[in-house]
Amino acid sequence: MTTRSIDSAALCSAAGLPQPALHLSQEDIPGRKNRGSGLWLDQAAERLGLRKNQLVIVGTTEWDWMTGINAGVLYIHARWASALGRTIDALGADDPVHLYWLLDRHLLHEPEWIFALDDIEHRLRVRSLLQPAETFPGTSPSSFDLKTVFTYDKKVTVGDRSARDILMLHLLCSAYLDGSLPNRAWFCVYPRSTPGRVNDQLGEFLEVAKVMVGWYYKGDLLVRASQATDTSLARAAGRHDTVSITTQATTVHLNPEYRSTVVGKTVIVFDDFTTEGISLDWARNLLAKAGAGQIIGVTVGKYRKPYTLFTPRPGVTINAFAPNAFTPADFTTEYLSPGFGTGPGDLLRETMSKLIAGETGMPDSGCRPANQPRVAVPSTIPTNVPATGSRPVPAGRREPMRTYRNGRQRHIGDILNQLAADELVTWHGEYLYRVGKSSSTALWWISRWGSPAQWYDSREAEELISQVCEDEGIIWEPVQPNYGESERLEAVQRIERRRAAGN
Repeated sequence: MTTRSIDSAALCSAAGLPQPALHLSQEDIPGRKNRGSGLWLDQAAERLGLRKNQLVIVGTTEWDWMTGINAGVLYIHARWASALGRTIDALGADDPVHLYWLLDRHLLHEPEWIFALDDIEHRLRVRSLLQPAETFPGTSPSSFDLKTVFTYDKKVTVGDRSARDILMLHLLCSAYLDGSLPNRAWFCVYPRSTPGRVNDQLGEFLEVAKVMVGWYYKGDLLVRASQATDTSLARAAGRHDTVSITTQATTVHLNPEYRSTVVGKTVIVFDDFTTEGISLDWARNLLAKAGAGQIIGVTVGKYRKPYTLFTPRPGVTINAFAPNAFTPADFTTEYLSPGFGTGPGDLLRETMSKLIAGETGMPDSGCRPANQPRVAVPSTIPTNVPATGSRPVPAGRREPMRTYRNGRQRHIGDILNQLAADELVTWHGEYLYRVGKSSSTALWWISRWGSPAQWYDSREAEELISQVCEDEGIIWEPVQPNYGESERLEAVQRIERRRAAGN
């Protein structure tokens, strides 16, 4: 996707790359909408004959991210190619190997569920990933099951990753591929048994993951009004007689602040485990009463029992926004069991075994700000591969430029992001550590469209940027080499005043 019409086939051929299956420019988009509009990916899906949840957008700019979010398409940020001018939350890959791992482990397999239920009449959809007792290899401890992570809140590592993050990422990617994460949906976590607490294991991850495809995380939508029996712990202890619809119906309701806004919304309710579906179905009853549209229940684990649909008996009225006083006799029950699948256990065990063995292709298993640096991760960028037609690369160890180290570099990076968004250049930054020196030098790899990439030091990059801006009528000025953040902001304000005066 490029704003300007270019000969993409010739450019790919010159770079030794295969021909693109599709190239879109602004002339192809209804209304000639700019990048950032979801119409770009609407067109991509239509012309390729795909659903949008069969697409992933790999991008380098904030405009790419917005294009994905506005279309409900999963966005992955190519951190090896650029750092963004501002912090966003997104899945990210540090190099193409990491990107391949993310795709191969989580997105290039048909989604597998241990339990999948679709009930059109009751506007209900349920997806569960695994059996709670299924075991997996770990680093610390050496093996674990889902209850270790989610019921007992134990920290489990697989290689240098969190087992929780690996499982949650696979859950979200499977639900995305399955169509169970529609764009602009609300999502929330079923509350824990203690008032005021959500499931920390789920909530912390989902708070960051909310922009993977443009969801709205409503952490306070479901409210636990009073202390209740912890059903997961009760079942683990064999106290099944303490678990009933009454446990949920008398202690959980919707937050009254959403009384008018929840109407018509698609709401996704996450929980760690479901046995008979008591918690999920009470959430469905509340949301249906409040006027929500489709209701989707997504859980990490599902015990091998049918899903129980609870329906209020004639004359029984649910108050969606305040505690209710019900008994099991107030509901009729219907048992729904479409059967059980195998789940993705074998794939996840293989993934975890590879991580334990030290395969480093795994990107961050959770979402995190796209610019936030990874700690103690060795660079995988080759140090001996110059770009076509460029001068030799200086000798030394190179690392991706994941953060800026002074105001001057941020000033250069900001304008390069703007030029990249306008599709005037492509770029990425690296830090060069020369042999025997502890300090680093910034390398800016910049290519104007149709020309090979070339590395520049900061002064040379400023000269090139100034020329591009002059050619395009863009107001910009470099800053002094020793500028810090406050001086950079002063320079930005001067530029903005000049631009305003020019308009």
